[in-house]
Amino acid sequence: MKRKIEPTLDILFDSPVRGRLLKMFLYDPERSFELKTISKRLNIRPALVKKHLQNLVEIKFISRKAAKGENIFRVNKDFGFYKELKALAAKISPASEEKMLKRVAGLGKVKLAVISGIFINFDNARADLLVVGENIKPAKFNKFLKDLEAETGKEINYALMTTKEFQYRYGMYDRFVRDMLDFKHKKLINKLRI
Repeated sequence: MKRKIEPTLDILFDSPVRGRLLKMFLYDPERSFELKTISKRLNIRPALVKKHLQNLVEIKFISRKAAKGENIFRVNKDFGFYKELKALAAKISPASEEKMLKRVAGLGKVKLAVISGIFINFDNARADLLVVGENIKPAKFNKFLKDLEAETGKEINYALMTTKEFQYRYGMYDRFVRDMLDFKHKKLINKLRI
């Protein structure tokens, strides 16, 4: 039996919204999502999300089940191109490093910014982001995180520390700090020369 390639690819790669939905489901394949969770996570109107989800259900990229009056959506691992899309998603960084560098630098007096995990396709990372610095306003940092999560479609695991706290933990061979720096990572900002 021949697969219908063209209509499926047209539906998959038709819009930026659909691209964000694909990333969200591919980066978190074990999880099921409600419409309102998807809408909130991607920062997209529910009506628009619903329209695109329907298209993805029609081509069987995602499955829909009703539970307690809500539709629950989950990636269909038996989808014809699932493995190929998963491999493609693994090769593509979910956020531009240049864009992240500018945004992180604008948070305050950032001394160290380390990315790992989802940003460099390293599944065993303790966190996706480590930011060390001073005068970082919580509201500004939370907006930065929310925007990042909307772009990636995934909840970002992060650590935010003052320079003093980081230096203390680094000097004490803190396991978390050492794991972030010893395992696969990239430093966006390194004014501490570590």
